[in-house]
Amino acid sequence: MVGYLHFTGCGHRVRVVSHDVLGLTVWEARLPGSPESLLARRRMARGLDGLEDAGCRRLLAPCPLVPYYPTVHTRSLWQAVAAPLVLADLRQRGLEPCRSVVAVRGDRMTRGYLRTCQALAREVKALSLSLLRQETFCWNLQQELGVPLVEGGAAATLSFLPGQWRPGFFPVGDDDPSMGGWRLELPGLTLPDGCPTLPALAALLDAGRLPVGEVLCLPEGRACRETENAI
Repeated sequence: MVGYLHFTGCGHRVRVVSHDVLGLTVWEARLPGSPESLLARRRMARGLDGLEDAGCRRLLAPCPLVPYYPTVHTRSLWQAVAAPLVLADLRQRGLEPCRSVVAVRGDRMTRGYLRTCQALAREVKALSLSLLRQETFCWNLQQELGVPLVEGGAAATLSFLPGQWRPGFFPVGDDDPSMGGWRLELPGLTLPDGCPTLPALAALLDAGRLPVGEVLCLPEGRACRETENAI
């Protein structure tokens, strides 16, 4: 089970309540006051004790009081939506995926890397692959899907290695990748007050309860009614 600390700004005492999010139990420790109050550390400690007593084993967001407490990371979530994220970026920049080359970088074969290449191969003009000691895979992918493999000339790059986001470059190898002005939404999902969205989606994915095909990749400021970027 997962949980999070939530400073409500109200004057009640520390309470722990549970929520059902698509069948996943999410525990909320409601803390009075604000993170800047003199009693914040004591309230966080009580909240953590309450979460542990409830059976919570991971936090949705790090707690500064105990930075070593296990947290939910979002790497698997971003890797699951890597292909539609890049396709959405191309369209956002006015580029047609069927006329674009996408580079996919990595240092080893993973299911996420393979799934991403297969998804992109059906949408883009060509792929530029960088995967050490996997020349046979590259050849098989080209034969299986008929996608050209080229060197250079990529309009966008997906990297399964750690890195820094920049326009047209999406590194999904960090524990918690940062994707600049992009966000993920699941239409119809209502989260409890104070619940962080990305870690909640990642926890649902880890639990096998996230309908990945319905997740939207959206630029900041764009309403989720634009469903053309759904996976």
